[in-house]
Amino acid sequence: MANVNLQIVRERASEIRESVEKIRRYVSLSDEEFWADERNLYTVMHLLLIAIEATAALCNHILARTAHRAPISYAECFESLREVHGMDDELTARLVRMARFRNLLVHRYWEVQPERVLQYARENLDDFKAYLQAVEKMIDVSGLSSSK
Repeated sequence: MANVNLQIVRERASEIRESVEKIRRYVSLSDEEFWADERNLYTVMHLLLIAIEATAALCNHILARTAHRAPISYAECFESLREVHGMDDELTARLVRMARFRNLLVHRYWEVQPERVLQYARENLDDFKAYLQAVEKMIDVSGLSSSK
């Protein structure tokens, strides 16, 4: 895909990988250790937002450059990747849930249940790698889903 700016793609992929790596360190703590310091929760929330925002920015860049589309929401962006580039249905559904989780963190933060944040971080980090692997296939570039 000649129109895709590989520097932008690699930068967003790096932001995703680095954030996920840091989140993994926090969520590997025991529950007792994690909840002993409230900064752990806020750090994980912030890192999740960075990773999700980078995921959506990458999606928007690909669609803008390859399909001349500007989705109105992150969920629509991921659904458009499925439509235009054949991204897997299950991965698309997980990314749409990720976008909704991001909206909860940003727009309805007072409703966020701390336990749900930790659970989400422990159970859904592999979605980021799956997404980067899908992007690698879409734009025929390697090395996005693995650390350098």
